[in-house]
Amino acid sequence: MKTAKITDRLIAFLSEQDGVTSIEYALLAALVFGAIVISVDALGEALNVLYDDVAAKVADAAP
Repeated sequence: MKTAKITDRLIAFLSEQDGVTSIEYALLAALVFGAIVISVDALGEALNVLYDDVAAKVADAAP
């Protein structure tokens, strides 16, 4: 009798799909986060070059 209950619970646990969906959402969120980090890093480097250029032009223009 206990074996049948354990088997039924094991089958129900293995057929459940909720955990799979949450893992898929977690992977999707990780990919979005990675894209944001790469974009911010590239933008930060471009802004750093721009500010350095402006600073050099201001320094050259100052008497």
